[in-house]
Formats: sequence, structure tokens, C-alpha cells
Amino acid sequence: MLPTVVGGIAIIAYYTDRSVRADAADTTTAAVSPQPDIAIMGLDESTIASYKKVVLGESKRLPGHNDSICAICLSEYSSNETVRCIPECEHCFHADCIDEWLRLNSACPVCRNLPSQAHVAS
Repeated sequence: MLPTVVGGIAIIAYYTDRSVRADAADTTTAAVSPQPDIAIMGLDESTIASYKKVVLGESKRLPGHNDSICAICLSEYSSNETVRCIPECEHCFHADCIDEWLRLNSACPVCRNLPSQAHVAS
């Protein structure tokens, strides 16, 4: 019975060593695939400038959705601040915040809606 146990251990050791060597070989021969170029898909300055800007009054009432904070910088709106609203969804943000966002991303930061093609073409 002892030779059978020793033989079984030898077989297990052989296959364990073989699988370890195969794993090591896989990592040394793995090819690195090139990463695709990342394109920034923001809006052009004329499109951003065409979005409505409003200076807030004492009531701080927004022309679109009535939020109390800018979803980009997370600061509360104050009177006499300039906000810009995205026409398709009417979400509003501090003008400086949304201008910077739209230079890098064409979608609304809240609802992720894209501007209509008619608005981008104008």
C-alpha cells in the first residue's frame, strides 16, 4: 500500500508543478494589446455660448429645475451669480462650472442627456 500512496503523491506533485509552470509561461508570453485613443467629446464654444445664461436675483430662483446647489461644484447658489441652463433638460449650473464641463463632456452632468443635433448644428 505504501508504493501506491507514494505513487499518488508523485503524480499530484508532477501535475501541480506542471500547472505552475504553465501559469508562469502564460504571463511571460502574454501580449499587451494597444489601448484605443481616448477622444474628448465636448461641445464647441459657440454651442456652449448659445445656452441661456441668467443672473440670479434675491430669490435665487432658477429658470429650469429649482435646485438649491450646483451639481458640479456642490455649492449653493447665491444671488447675483450667473447660471447657465441646458436647453433640452433645463438643468442649471453655475456658468463657469457647466462651461468647463461641456468643453469635456457633451452630456448633462445630472441626467446624461445629449444636446439635440439641431441645437449643436446652430
